[in-house]
Amino acid sequence: MATTQMSLKLVVDKKMNRVVFAECGNDFVDVLLSFLTMPIGTIIRLTGKESKIGGMSTLYESAEDLDVNLLQTDACKKMLLHPRNASEEPCKNLKVNIDDTEPTKYYVCSWDCCVYKHELVSTFYNAKCRCGQSMKKQMIFNKKAECVASSKDGVFVKGTYMRFIIRDDLQVFPASMKATFTLLNELGISDASVLEERNVNIGAAEAASLLKASLISKSVFTDVFYPKKPKPLGAGIL
Repeated sequence: MATTQMSLKLVVDKKMNRVVFAECGNDFVDVLLSFLTMPIGTIIRLTGKESKIGGMSTLYESAEDLDVNLLQTDACKKMLLHPRNASEEPCKNLKVNIDDTEPTKYYVCSWDCCVYKHELVSTFYNAKCRCGQSMKKQMIFNKKAECVASSKDGVFVKGTYMRFIIRDDLQVFPASMKATFTLLNELGISDASVLEERNVNIGAAEAASLLKASLISKSVFTDVFYPKKPKPLGAGIL
């Protein structure tokens, strides 16, 4: 898991104590877009089962508690609890990558069977081959030149000097004076004196919090960086 941090500029409504929008470059947008590549099992694991993301969290716990003897192979359990990200390779280049899934390896039951007969390969150790054997032999590939994005590009976003505005509900659009004024008008903010710029650091912990909040809230930045304080016990009681 990457440990690099990035700085994010938040524009805050001091009067309402809420984040109006964030301004950033493509590195942070890439991190947000990477959330869309994650399998639901990975999301639940990264955000913590205590987050209780509907019935999916309960389903994850059930899979975790299931006796392996009830499954086809013990590899089935790993497939369910640690699913693979189809964008694993590009996501390695994220400035902050919170997906800690182990790098993909490839297994066969035997070279003759899997490669020449059934033509099967598994990304999970001990999966069952069509012939009935367990796929335990790791395939070692000769390293070839990989397709990588240009150094002038991000992981998903083209170019490195683009600036973006991200609303509190994570709507993303290119930064411009027109876009900023439109957003402020939509939110009914006519007095710029209520606005204040604040910088926050985004590391793995903050990115995981944003991922979790994005699943249950439409005010993601506000909930993560300016959560409402609980009222004191008995407040409002006469």
